[in-house]
Amino acid sequence: MTARHRLIVDWGTSNFRAFRFDEAGEVAETRQAPRGILTVEGGGFEAVLLAQIGDWIDESTEILLSGMITSRNGWLETPYIEAPARFDDLRNSAVTSRLAQGTPLLFLPGVCTRHPTPDVMRGEEIQVFGAIGPNEDSTLVLPGTHSKWVRTKGGALADFRTFMTGEVFATLKAHTILGRLMPQEAGPFDEASFVTGVKQAQTGGAGLLHDLFTTRSGVLLSQLAPEAAADRLSGLLIGAEIAGGIALGWADRPILLVGDPALCGRYRLALESLDLSAHLGPAQPTVEGFRKLAMLEGKAV
Repeated sequence: MTARHRLIVDWGTSNFRAFRFDEAGEVAETRQAPRGILTVEGGGFEAVLLAQIGDWIDESTEILLSGMITSRNGWLETPYIEAPARFDDLRNSAVTSRLAQGTPLLFLPGVCTRHPTPDVMRGEEIQVFGAIGPNEDSTLVLPGTHSKWVRTKGGALADFRTFMTGEVFATLKAHTILGRLMPQEAGPFDEASFVTGVKQAQTGGAGLLHDLFTTRSGVLLSQLAPEAAADRLSGLLIGAEIAGGIALGWADRPILLVGDPALCGRYRLALESLDLSAHLGPAQPTVEGFRKLAMLEGKAV
């Protein structure tokens, strides 16, 4: 650690998380609150920050901020740095500011790609660098609302693609005719129906838009139990995502799954049902990424 004592704030849409590191670069204390950026009115971000961690701040403090707090809807919008990007590029490309009392703030950038299609991430890059070694070539999948497939080369974040898998699943289940035959309360996981959906998505046929409707028609024709329809839908969407990763040529090595353990377990099942190798990443990749950030020398304020 340098003479400055670093606090790192992961400030997303729904939640606020802060980490205080000791001189060895280990997490000394963590705080969390449901004070995401959407709960902050009138640009009152500084007041919320001080209410949560004001007692951590002294004259040697430097605060690094990551997540949606650095987006267009946040406190200070930072640009995206273009892939390939290394971990120290994040810190060295940070946008600087100060609290009213003078405490330095470093707002970390997101990462983007422009070719062949535009794509962006803001926050997931911390998980990626927390999960990989310094010179690693790897394929990572970060399941979630907007799932990310990421390629690293020599320890750099080389390329990535975003899939709207989680959001599409939630929307189809809650707001379309597909969800009307599904029970409101989730039952036990129907592995067989899920895997069938994963494999169905690989066959091409009439395509995903047709396959999605079969989660309704199958129930109506008594070929699919209503309580299995949600898992069939999940399998179709995750299977379509995996088909996209295969088409990119990114399933050519074991895939590292990073994120929520239950969701990563579902992805692992899907990948292994297609004879693709997958393993689970570290339990707390975000914390490990922040630990590495806290140890970095870099841009001063």
